[in-house]
Amino acid sequence: MRTASVLAALALGLASPVMAQSASAQGAADPLPPPVPIEEWPLEKVSRIGLEMYKLDTAAWRATDALVASISQDEARTIRGWLIAPVEDGLRVRFYREGQPDPVPGWDVIMKGRVAGPVTPTAEASLAPDELAQARALATARANIGRLRCSARLNTVIMDDPDSDGWLVWLLTPTPDSGAIPLGGHYRFRISADGGSVLQRDQLSNSCFFADRPPAGARDPMLLYTQIVSRTPVETQVFLSIQNQLTLVITAGNRYFSVGGARIADITDMVNRR
Repeated sequence: MRTASVLAALALGLASPVMAQSASAQGAADPLPPPVPIEEWPLEKVSRIGLEMYKLDTAAWRATDALVASISQDEARTIRGWLIAPVEDGLRVRFYREGQPDPVPGWDVIMKGRVAGPVTPTAEASLAPDELAQARALATARANIGRLRCSARLNTVIMDDPDSDGWLVWLLTPTPDSGAIPLGGHYRFRISADGGSVLQRDQLSNSCFFADRPPAGARDPMLLYTQIVSRTPVETQVFLSIQNQLTLVITAGNRYFSVGGARIADITDMVNRR
């Protein structure tokens, strides 16, 4: 993050060439409901969780690419999701299939950094209890999405809740074919340890919002986004900043924050001094 560039862009406003233009997926005439405040986290936790989300999401899609290249279309149609667990030499992405009454293991891929290992049939005949709980938690989150939905398809991320014995689940609006950056439409869930109950649902934006990418060759490109459901940035903004290698400038209330990858800085005083 280059603080001087951020401040210069803010001084120039949205007309600055380094600021990407943004467009809402909802029509301009559609009235927006009042924002519902979400559970706010300390910035350190926002940064840490956003980085972990990126690692898990990257492992999932790289493992998925490897799987699709290795199995038949008929086999691929049986897949219902994946679970990620740390192993000694990386992350194990376990794809599970539809089963009765519970989902069953299908294939494993070991991710070592960005490299996907061989696709191997899972040795175990059934999912472990904690894996079943995770699969159930993902299904519970999908069944309890709110009215705001910005894509027919949603990506998922799940991890242990560091503050309880339950799970954190995200339903994420994916990047559309246009390549626009989906800043809105994401949900965060706290799910019970058995995966069956929603303890809390946080809608992390008040509307669908897709930002055009900055022009190719733009110097120090960044995006400006107004956050109205919380007083600080949220973990999906860290995730998107890392994923798109782009600094986000978040305005929340009367404060300004820069999100440059996993680094979050409150730049309000610097902005106000200009």
